[in-house]
Amino acid sequence: MKNSTIALILCLLCSQTILGQGEPFTMRVINTGYNLNSAWEVTYGPDDSLWVTENKAYIISRIDPVSGTKTPLIDLSSKKNFSNPPKWPQGGLMGLVLHPSMYSEWPIPSKPYVYVAYVFQYSTSGGNACNSTQPCTFKTRIARYNYDRNTHSLSNETILIESLNGSNDHNAGRLAIGKVNGTDYLFYSIGDMGAGQFNNINRTNNAQSTTVPEGKILRFNLEEDGDANMWDKWIPNDNPFSSGGKKNPIWSYGHRNPQGIVFSKDGILYSSEQQDRTDDEVNIIEEGRNYGWPKVSGFCDGNYTGLKLANQNVGDEVDNCTTLNAKEPIYTLFTNSDPGSLPNDYLTWPTVAASGIDIYEKNVIPGWSKSLLVPSLKAGLIFKLKLSEDGQSVTDMTTIPVTEYQGRFRDLAISPDGLKIYAAADMGGTAKRPDGTYGAPLNQGKILEFTYTGTTMAIRDDTYRYNRNTDFQLYPNPATTQIHIKSIKNTNKPLFYYLYETSGKLVLNGKSFTDFFDINVSHLSRGMYIIKIYNGYNRNIYTEKVTIQ
Repeated sequence: MKNSTIALILCLLCSQTILGQGEPFTMRVINTGYNLNSAWEVTYGPDDSLWVTENKAYIISRIDPVSGTKTPLIDLSSKKNFSNPPKWPQGGLMGLVLHPSMYSEWPIPSKPYVYVAYVFQYSTSGGNACNSTQPCTFKTRIARYNYDRNTHSLSNETILIESLNGSNDHNAGRLAIGKVNGTDYLFYSIGDMGAGQFNNINRTNNAQSTTVPEGKILRFNLEEDGDANMWDKWIPNDNPFSSGGKKNPIWSYGHRNPQGIVFSKDGILYSSEQQDRTDDEVNIIEEGRNYGWPKVSGFCDGNYTGLKLANQNVGDEVDNCTTLNAKEPIYTLFTNSDPGSLPNDYLTWPTVAASGIDIYEKNVIPGWSKSLLVPSLKAGLIFKLKLSEDGQSVTDMTTIPVTEYQGRFRDLAISPDGLKIYAAADMGGTAKRPDGTYGAPLNQGKILEFTYTGTTMAIRDDTYRYNRNTDFQLYPNPATTQIHIKSIKNTNKPLFYYLYETSGKLVLNGKSFTDFFDINVSHLSRGMYIIKIYNGYNRNIYTEKVTIQ
């Protein structure tokens, strides 16, 4: 009996592993009639649209994921003082994030704010040659805009900070909002400006300085506090570091180029970070911690001992970890034990150029719940890192086969129903192609939609429970041809509905922008089904068994 039980458990584990390696997906190009130049950020908004920044065009738009229709919200090209600098800043128009009330109070949010980061100034003063051997000096701004959903426009720029340095390399440029001790804050990732390599080889690397915001994760208030001047009122008074007797925005330090940051529902801040020849990192970001760069890359394993990072002698990497109290990553993509022996061709290095990060927390695709999704530039892949139950470690890594080599992936977003992944592909650059060579990537300037078509989980593990009242009605039950739904008045839209067989197979889904709507079930077989309805913030507001007769 004991052996039979063990065999059964092993069989179940095997079936889960097989399912995780080859889930059925379809692929579709969203914007078939035009290209984006180039999408840096793609975020799923509360209005069932993709919010996209174009880093070269300096345009923020909403894109309908069904039709591909693009609605420009604002053109920020007039905000920059350059049009064709000797070297383009890495990024340009970069990160974007929506205030939480844009989701929780849609369609009439009390704080319809959109936060954006962009390079706005190119300096020619102070010997800024900006050529193949000299650094390029830029300035980056973080600003907040008001969204008008009637005119579909952004306006009323409020500047949080505009003194951040910029470069043609390693600007990072991601924004995220998450809670610290119950309060929402804005976080921004900024790279080390490419200091120590290429034309920035003589630029000072400030990643280890706690007074200079380069090579850092920064934290800001979402709204002004009571402090007097512009610098102070957006800086939380309990940030861990100070400059000139005042708190500065630095939250963590010792970063190289963290191009992805995302919060989990339980408040963990994850980042993906590009490293040198090996060890692209996936980190958990903690207040005040040092992540080692440029004295440590990846794990504290000594593989860079005696070598150089950012044109600096590393010395003993293991000793550096101890001296700096460096926090190690939870995963690397990927570690080489002897990076000094790697050839000079960067395309052969085990780094993948991790360019973003998102977290899948739906209980929809079997085996996916609590997984980090990491898109890559050079590798042309999207990696799925399965997290431990506490979210503190990675237990398994796979790639998503349908995404392989379909583009140079810059960022991604997940649909509220957990069935679709949207990936932004760069315009230009180099990436691995389906034939195994490196060259011009596929699907340049496109957003790709990858839709899961397999069996879904029957009962989703909802993180929010809604106390139903008599205002929510479903009738008739049993039903024959139609189900009538009457939702609670002014529930956040759209409403998403899912009808499952009792086996867990999803047989019908859709959405409604009104409180009262019908669902056609005439084509369904007789039997018992489970219907689940979610509001526009992806919160489960209704679950019921339905009989079709």
